[in-house]
Amino acid sequence: MGTDLCLAERRGTRTGQIHQVPCAEAVVPLYSLAAVGAGRWRIVSDHPDFGPGCSGIPSDGRIPDAAYEDSECGDNSRIETFALEPYGPGGPVRGYRIVPVGSGTPGSCVTVVGDREAAWARLAQAPCVPDAAGQLFSFDRRGPAST
Repeated sequence: MGTDLCLAERRGTRTGQIHQVPCAEAVVPLYSLAAVGAGRWRIVSDHPDFGPGCSGIPSDGRIPDAAYEDSECGDNSRIETFALEPYGPGGPVRGYRIVPVGSGTPGSCVTVVGDREAAWARLAQAPCVPDAAGQLFSFDRRGPAST
């Protein structure tokens, strides 16, 4: 998967579902990180149609393939706190895994599902895998990007 993919929603929909898209097309919403303490983070969004929000997954965490979505912050039915785990065994960090904190499914990561190199592939919760395929993200001035 190339570093030319960023995270976005489909404009004009109300699902909040997050996908990977070419960075030039990643205009809705804008993402940033907000520290919540103890090495934990919220991935916050600024959506031109719906205002500020937070990314998350269903809080019971036991739903296979649970969608990674944007919604209002503070929704108790969703996990909105994540650990950003550096990944780069035996060498430099190649990216970060986004790991839900408090998920009912230990060992889960935010993952690009389906064709990991395709524009508009969606993100969901899935088991973390040893090679981190589809689970590495970078963070820069544009916001989170899949790598």
